[in-house]
Amino acid sequence: MDRNNHPRARRDTRRERNKKKFPKKIGLGVISFVSLCLICGGAYAAYTIQQKPKQDDTAADNKQYEQKEAALLENIRASQKQENIESTEHENTDGNIQTLLYEPVATDSIPQLPELKNELTTLIETNKKIQPTETQIKIVGQIKRLQLNQQILGYQAKLETYTWDQKKDNWTEKTETGKLISYVNETTNQQLKLVDLFTDDANFLAVKQVIQQKLLDESSDGNAVIDQVLNMPNLPLDTTSFTYYSDKITLTLPENIAGKTEITLPYKDIAGYINSELIDPDSVKDALPEPLDPNKKYISLTFDDGPNPETTPRLLDILKEKGVKATFFMLGQNVVKHEALAKRVADEGHEVASHSYSHPQLTKVDAQRVKDEVQKTDKAIYHATGKLPTDFRPPYGAVNKDVAAIIGKPIIQWSVDSQDWQSHNADAIIKRVNETAYNDTIVLMHDIHPDTVDAVPRVIDCLREEGYEILPSRELLGKKAKPLHMYYGSKDERPVQ
Repeated sequence: MDRNNHPRARRDTRRERNKKKFPKKIGLGVISFVSLCLICGGAYAAYTIQQKPKQDDTAADNKQYEQKEAALLENIRASQKQENIESTEHENTDGNIQTLLYEPVATDSIPQLPELKNELTTLIETNKKIQPTETQIKIVGQIKRLQLNQQILGYQAKLETYTWDQKKDNWTEKTETGKLISYVNETTNQQLKLVDLFTDDANFLAVKQVIQQKLLDESSDGNAVIDQVLNMPNLPLDTTSFTYYSDKITLTLPENIAGKTEITLPYKDIAGYINSELIDPDSVKDALPEPLDPNKKYISLTFDDGPNPETTPRLLDILKEKGVKATFFMLGQNVVKHEALAKRVADEGHEVASHSYSHPQLTKVDAQRVKDEVQKTDKAIYHATGKLPTDFRPPYGAVNKDVAAIIGKPIIQWSVDSQDWQSHNADAIIKRVNETAYNDTIVLMHDIHPDTVDAVPRVIDCLREEGYEILPSRELLGKKAKPLHMYYGSKDERPVQ
């Protein structure tokens, strides 16, 4: 047997080979282990290098936030010191929300302060509920003083919310204000009242007329709501709620009228009735006619009892030719019969006013009849012209305090009676006006009489020859005539007794 092929010899040979391979395996394992250590160490080193800037960035971000937070709080407190209300700061922190509440020290000088504080508390609590819990929030609540003009101060709840924006690394700001504004009349150092603004019931009753017209203008169908509008109760001067602005006022209506619970009136629409010292002068600029020139003479021509289809059109032609504007005190029953003619009077720039519906002596009928006479005429004129009459002439000039209150319009009397209703003579009418006319007066005539219309051209010429400027009565009175008062001319105003 070949020795090399002997089984034992073959085992010995394998052992020798394996002895030679073992050191090689150990070497490879060591190399692999070292390599792995190097790789892991490198990865860890790289991770550490990457994490260090992130940690540094976080520290820098925190430092920047703290700096901007400190700056914000400093600005808030510095700004508060500049306010013209001395306040006490109350700080509260709830999670990420910090609240700074500033309560006025002098509580007696701010009307409705409890209501303002309650509104401010509601604003704060409502605001807190909608804020994200993970975001830094600063809420600043205060009672703000508003200098609305030289005479009026206002106090209002104000809320400022500052939210930290991580993307912008800065604070964003949002401001809210309460609905309630408490006003102070600095002249009286008392809470502002409607009587400060409108002085008396007569002016406020005139404002009611403006409101009624505005309600009709803003309605999609004025004819459908006119009864509701005309039956609108008077607004009490002492209890009507209002919101004051420098250029307008919002009034709460006593009932839901024509779909409205409140109405806003620019002061220019009520310029003749508002206390101009308590509002922005620019808000009523050019709203009223210029005062009458004391060096000139003025007179107003007024015509009662029309419109009449036989005489009124001819009168209108004469007035147009002469360039004269007049006032027509119409009977409601005639307006109903001749709507187009009433509309023509208005369209040609003349004033359309009320003379009752059927010409009764109002001081001899009951209150309901007075009301019906006024409202039926208002409706008739509105149907014809789209406007309610603002002025009223009582038949026979008969009026008393109770009747005037029901009428609710300025009472326009006369100071020169042409007596055309008596003479029915053109020459007599001309002579009568020439002999009795004087400055700042109102002439009574009737456009239902042919002789009156015949006299008008010469009446106008004679008045102009005497230096008179002829105006509608409303302009003669400066657009300031008010209910409960009666007028005989621009310098003769009397409360109705």
